[in-house]
Amino acid sequence: MKIGILADIHGNWEALSAVLEHASAEEVDCFVCLGDVVGYNANPHECVEKVRSLDCLSIVKGNHDYYAANDEFMLGFNPQAYLAVKWTRENLTAEDRKWLEDLPMTGDVLLSEPPVHFSLVHGTLDNPSDWGYVLNDFYAGESMKQQWTQLCFFGHTHVPAVYEQTMTELRGASQDKLRLEDGCKYLVNVGSVGQPRDRDPRAAYGIYDVEQNLVVLHRVKYDIATAQKKIRAACLPSRCADRLEFGV
Repeated sequence: MKIGILADIHGNWEALSAVLEHASAEEVDCFVCLGDVVGYNANPHECVEKVRSLDCLSIVKGNHDYYAANDEFMLGFNPQAYLAVKWTRENLTAEDRKWLEDLPMTGDVLLSEPPVHFSLVHGTLDNPSDWGYVLNDFYAGESMKQQWTQLCFFGHTHVPAVYEQTMTELRGASQDKLRLEDGCKYLVNVGSVGQPRDRDPRAAYGIYDVEQNLVVLHRVKYDIATAQKKIRAACLPSRCADRLEFGV
């Protein structure tokens, strides 16, 4: 079984379409989603519909999903993100918003055949509703204290990262391929589908090959120019369009 790991789609239809086409070529069987289906980009409704149609094994809520689903005051948002969420609220259906509102903060995937058990969260496991960022070993360690599975996928930073905890140390490293080893615990960010921030503008996602105990991080080219045109046509903040070209 191959499980596609999607994170931080952020309403980017072009990026999501390219990733799903790539995943099909890689013979992915099913998906999970780590939150922030909406925000920043110009196709929130279409991306919600597509993710719902995938019948994912598990989907968790991101901070943009949370605030797009309700009318609460947005804490901790920069001006561009604030304006993007306000626009997103107005461009989702009531059904879209209800679906986003009902998403859980954390998720677990437990299958008997083939045997697999892993967890997922948008931000951190130690306090998921605070929308904290795992940016280094310290924050990874705090999150992993609440991790009861060998493997947990997270998002929110838009930057691929792998944290490995052995019996003696916790270490972080950027890796394209990760072989899960007995006795180790892993916290993995596969990067962002719709708004990468690691200076690589290609869409990012991951594939977890259960039988091979292997997690592979992929990058996929997509039609950035069309995504940018849609953002500008919607009168969303220009930085939302500009940053896609540079992956920042």
